[in-house]
Amino acid sequence: MTATLETTAQSTVDVAVELTGVRKVFGHGSSAVVALDGVDLKVEPGEFVCLLGASGCGKSTLLNIVAGLDGATSGELRLTTSRPAVMFQEPALMPWLTAQRNVELALRFAGVGRPARKRRALELLELVRLGDVADKRPHELSGGMRQRVALARALASTTVSADGAPALLLMDEPFAALDAITRDVLQSELVRVWETTNTAIIFVTHDVREAVRLGQRVVLLSSRPGRVVREWDVTDSSDEVLDEINTELREVISGHAS
Repeated sequence: MTATLETTAQSTVDVAVELTGVRKVFGHGSSAVVALDGVDLKVEPGEFVCLLGASGCGKSTLLNIVAGLDGATSGELRLTTSRPAVMFQEPALMPWLTAQRNVELALRFAGVGRPARKRRALELLELVRLGDVADKRPHELSGGMRQRVALARALASTTVSADGAPALLLMDEPFAALDAITRDVLQSELVRVWETTNTAIIFVTHDVREAVRLGQRVVLLSSRPGRVVREWDVTDSSDEVLDEINTELREVISGHAS
């Protein structure tokens, strides 16, 4: 029998999102694939958490469940946030719309009136340092600038729900397709925006250095089926912590390959 994932909206704000015993199975019978098995994860309001793990361990599946893009086979998902926003590797901007209109789109879908959404879109573009290209279309922007527009649009999506609800941003390797210099710049920009907005972030990456640089906490998932193996507080990280995470990740990847 397939259990139902319970999703509850809470009035308290002790956590932004909490997963308890979350399990995800794709398919049925002998062809069934268990992607996640008993994942427990708690993210506080305003916390920056990075997820690490081997390819196929269920990191993206976990994000999709939190975002409401997919359901889980069993377990509980507790959200206290406004509607989670998701940012992927590709910016997925509408090519016929300007940067400002792309950001406005998220607000328009939420029913925000034109004057308010125009004002908010411009504020968010200023936040990601793109106020001077609000009238440019995606093809006129660099790859890094397009990702900044996508970030502004995602932030717009997190601010259109109930008053007082903390914001939650889900990021699935958003900088993986960028060159090293642009990635370095956007990592710095993301930290600045996070500190400014106090948005809770769950950030998926394969890069240990990126995880340690960006996150307050690094969470390592096992090979499929994904479970939480280890967690590290990296607010005051050292080379020893970086080496330890690398070692653990290599062991997970080696186990996955075998």
